[in-house]
Amino acid sequence: MNRDLAVAYTCCAIAVLELAAATRLATADHWWTAAFAACTAPSLLLLGALARRAYRRARAEAKRAEQLACGEAAAPLVPCCSLWEHSDKEVHGPGCTRVFPPPPLPRRDTYSLDEPGPATFDDITRQPDDPTA
Repeated sequence: MNRDLAVAYTCCAIAVLELAAATRLATADHWWTAAFAACTAPSLLLLGALARRAYRRARAEAKRAEQLACGEAAAPLVPCCSLWEHSDKEVHGPGCTRVFPPPPLPRRDTYSLDEPGPATFDDITRQPDDPTA
């Protein structure tokens, strides 16, 4: 059993026990303690759901890595990461599983001056106070 799955089962079991204890405390007229126990159970259920999600993701990643190691064509994981929703479903980083291996990131400094550009730039910078520049 994976650690994430063990955490999920533990959180769900504790939440059920807390709700049972809250019911018992409510019938014994200990309302404050019952309310506290009942209010902590949803957070444990949320943690359990997140742990199950992490377990399923790790299992899918391992299966995909195994398929790639065998030379089979493996579909990319959807979503590949948290940036997938905002990248128009395109490759967006080195950890992206949309393409294997991921392509290098594009360069940002691809600008260049055309032929008359350097001379014009030098004229402008040489005479910064000239109103005709």
